Amino acid sequence: MRFAFATIMLGLNVCVFAADEDLSVRIGLSPQAMKKAALEADVVLFKAQIDGVADAKKSWDDLKIEDRTNAMAAVAWSKEDARYREKAIRALARISPSSDVDGAGLKALASVAVAEGDGSMRALARKALIAEDDKRAPKLLAKALEVNDPLVKNNAIEALRDIGGPRVFEVIVEHWKEIWGEGPRGYVFIGTQRSYISDYDVSGSSYDPVVKSFMTGAVLDAKVVRVEADVYYVWIREVTGERKLPNDPAAWQRWIKKNEALLAKQAEKNKADAVEFLNQQR
Repeated sequence: MRFAFATIMLGLNVCVFAADEDLSVRIGLSPQAMKKAALEADVVLFKAQIDGVADAKKSWDDLKIEDRTNAMAAVAWSKEDARYREKAIRALARISPSSDVDGAGLKALASVAVAEGDGSMRALARKALIAEDDKRAPKLLAKALEVNDPLVKNNAIEALRDIGGPRVFEVIVEHWKEIWGEGPRGYVFIGTQRSYISDYDVSGSSYDPVVKSFMTGAVLDAKVVRVEADVYYVWIREVTGERKLPNDPAAWQRWIKKNEALLAKQAEKNKADAVEFLNQQR
């Protein structure tokens, strides 16, 4: 049984009521539609408990952690009232990464942090990402750097910079190394083959011709130039603020190793500051 809320608009009056509803008895709904209906009910329940509706808090707490996470993720990355979204983002920041197995909460926070148009909402999502301290976040944000949108890229760089720590830079270098160095080479030959009689083999009174051939033409040797490797150099310089290292991932790996302790300490401070900020702003 799932506790669901429904809202009925009656002129200018809004009536909110609660009812026990078994979503599994809805005949004709596909599994995907059933899942969507369940999520919608959980979203309504989340907003109801935020609004202080009677018994909503208890019913919300009775949901599985996965259902709560999915509902809050849907609210965080939506066009709902900002008050609901802020509550959802703050709540997602307190979820343990081990409880967010499929990363629904993490993906919602990352999406808001890099693609939200509201700057204050983006900043709040970044704080939530830092406080949550999910080790999957740097890799997810690094993928956002590949999106063909300058604003998304800049927001991703800002989020990575705010999270900090060795792992952030290691992820960028890992992607960088995948395309570093000489690219593959390709060869194309365009030519003509000709045959001719070069000699005769004499066998008694018989002469057997010796046929040879030769080819003339041109070979095109094509080398793939991977100019996108330079993009990672730009990105890692923007995230770290370091300008003196060369365009070589190996040099950056050495830099990360040398500064690992300092980077980890700064990341811990960033996390503590983010947690304090979120606690103060409840």
